[in-house]
Amino acid sequence: MSGRPMRPSEPDRPERLRVDQHPRALCTVPLRPAERRAAERRRQRQFVLLDRRSGFDRRRRSHATRLGGALESALLQLRDDPRTLLAVLLLANLLSLLDLESTWYALAHGALEGNPLMRSLLAASPAVAATFKLCVVAALSALVWWLRRYRRMLQVALLTAAVYGAVIAYQLAGLTRLY
Repeated sequence: MSGRPMRPSEPDRPERLRVDQHPRALCTVPLRPAERRAAERRRQRQFVLLDRRSGFDRRRRSHATRLGGALESALLQLRDDPRTLLAVLLLANLLSLLDLESTWYALAHGALEGNPLMRSLLAASPAVAATFKLCVVAALSALVWWLRRYRRMLQVALLTAAVYGAVIAYQLAGLTRLY
């Protein structure tokens, strides 16, 4: 026991020795046991830098405006709920089909295709144009689904659905003028 008086609530502890007073202070004791495995069987530490940044930084102030806050909440909803993202991707594919159908209808009634790539594909064959359009949108949807943890991919999903929605609205306005 130490020379100081014990407090009533203090448990009885053995006295601690300083390092130079320790009985084994002069002994050389290995810190670790010797490695018994051969060098080729030892597990080597590998330091791999995993970049886990997904673009959702809490310090960003993108919600400073109302529109930025709405976009931020939509992106967070898409990130956290895969069913919502699946619904947006299905909507983009459905709008693409509607765009294709309304394009065929407008072409049958004397309209011209505004997209030069689709114009050349439609000149070759409507089946080739339809296959190309559907494959591109399906591949984009698959890419967004596989990379859905990244902010940019969720923005691409929203942008794709918005662009196809605007194209459909434009085509419907044009089709109403035909009648």
